[in-house]
Order: sequence, then C-alpha cells, then structure tokens
Amino acid sequence: MTRRTYPLTALRAFEAAARNLSFVKAADELHVTPAAISHQVKTLEEFLGVKLFRRMPRGLLLNDVGQLFLPELRDGFNRLDRAVERVQQSDMRGPLMISVAPVFAAKWLVPRLERFSVAYPNIDVRISARLAMVDFRRDTFDAAIRLGRGKYPGLDSTKLFDESVTPMCSPRLLDGDFPLRSIKDLRHHLLLHDDSLDFDMSAPKWSDWLEEACVKDVDPTRGPHFSHPDHSLQAAIDGAGVVLGWFHLAADDLAAGRLIAPFDLGLSMKLGFYLVCPKTHTDRPKVVIFREWLLKEISRTALDIPKEIVG
Repeated sequence: MTRRTYPLTALRAFEAAARNLSFVKAADELHVTPAAISHQVKTLEEFLGVKLFRRMPRGLLLNDVGQLFLPELRDGFNRLDRAVERVQQSDMRGPLMISVAPVFAAKWLVPRLERFSVAYPNIDVRISARLAMVDFRRDTFDAAIRLGRGKYPGLDSTKLFDESVTPMCSPRLLDGDFPLRSIKDLRHHLLLHDDSLDFDMSAPKWSDWLEEACVKDVDPTRGPHFSHPDHSLQAAIDGAGVVLGWFHLAADDLAAGRLIAPFDLGLSMKLGFYLVCPKTHTDRPKVVIFREWLLKEISRTALDIPKEIVG
C-alpha cells in the first residue's frame, strides 16, 4: 500500500498550537517564532482544505473540525513517541563496544571507568585496546577513540581534547646531587624519548623543545627510547629521567604528585583525541550517553598546563 505524504512539521505545529491555544506558547515549545507556527498552520489548512482555528481578538479557539482532528492527531503523536522509545530502549540492550587507542585506555579511560559504571549501571562497557584502526563495516564496535587530526571520512567525530607535551619528571629530581631547578640543569639528567609518533614528522621531539627553549648545551639525542608513551611516563615516575610527557595522559600523575612539570613551556602535538563512530551510530542512546560522559570528565579534569603552548 502506498502511503500519502503528510506535512509533519505543520502537523506538529498545529498540535502544539491547539493544545496551548496560542501560537506564542507553541513557538516557545518548538523553539521557533510565532510567525513560523502561523505559517505552518496555514500550510496544514491549505493541505486539508479546511480551517482549523477560529482566530479571536484575544486568542485562538478550535473550530468543530479542529476539535475533531486534535485528539486523533495527539494519539498519533503519542503512538509515534512510544514507538521511538521502544526502539531506543532496545538499543540500550547489549554491551557498549568501544575500540580505544591503548595509551588512552591505560592512562585516561580505564582509571575513570568506575565513575561511568556508577552513573550508568545498566550499560556494560567493553573496551578493546588495540593500535589497528577499527573497520565499522566489519567489526561490531559502537564507537572508537583515536589520536589524529579529526579527518575521518564517512564517520562522525567529536574532539575530546588537543594534546601537547612538556618536560615531566619525578619530584625526586628536584633534590639530589644535581637538582633540576632550571632548563640548563637538564644536561645532568637522562632524557627519556617517546618514539610512538616517529611516523609523524610533525610530532615534537626533545630537539624541538630545546630549540624552542633556546638551550644549546643539552644533547637532545642521549637517553633511552620507548615505543609507548605510557612506558616513558612510567620511567619518569620511577625517577629514571625527564620525559616530554603528554599533558592529558599524565593528568592523573600530575594531580597525584607522581610527576611534576617544572617548566612553563609546552609544544603542541598538532594532534588530538577524537571519539569517532559511523553517522548511523551518532544518535544511538548508548553512544550519546558515553560521548556526553567523556566531555564532562574532560571538563572536570583540572590541568596545571604551561602558560605557553607553542605550535
């Protein structure tokens, strides 16, 4: 059976105006102007070929046709609301499958997941931490968190935060035979190198930071190298040396005093973390809840970041 095409926007405008007996109140409810409501009602009347209101000097009244039409229309909208609610409730069943970059999972997400579970006990989160990019056409993930520049063709992306780096170390390095008090004191300490972004020529390295700090008597090549940023951060926490730490990934360590950032100079990585998902997943209730929770968690994380971020 071929169904007729109805002016749904006009029907919604009429239902709100008829229920409130006011174009102004209907406009407030639907976040449009009273003129827009009046226009939509006129469109509906022309579509039906009948008048629906008696326009009185002090307001609106439904005529006989309008009084017959409103209950049926209201029932139709109520049925539609119930159908949408059932679909949304069904979409809340089953786990929330998230693919996450390993370093983000280890240093940022996992320490906060308990708060998500407390806030949303009915959502079972499944985290897959792997470097490989998820293929939403093949894999059963709802969303993914990735480090990049926000360009993900065919996907919806929400920036979580930009990432920057600055020297970080254990507070123990402020004491000892060679206390770290100024940038030049770095020559007495091991530099820890994070090689995880060697594939990206724009990723800041010790040579870039020392050049920006106008320091020439510190060798930027010496010191051990690590393939994962969380490993180099852990080495710094253990007092092995000074690392160019990622601000957001080190947020908990900085807040707890396991790390300090002694210098007010940071370099932008020109990369950020993004929550990405297929456009068909954007409005899924579980994805919406997780996205909003992530953004709230980020806003509540206080970072003592350098006064100057270069790049």
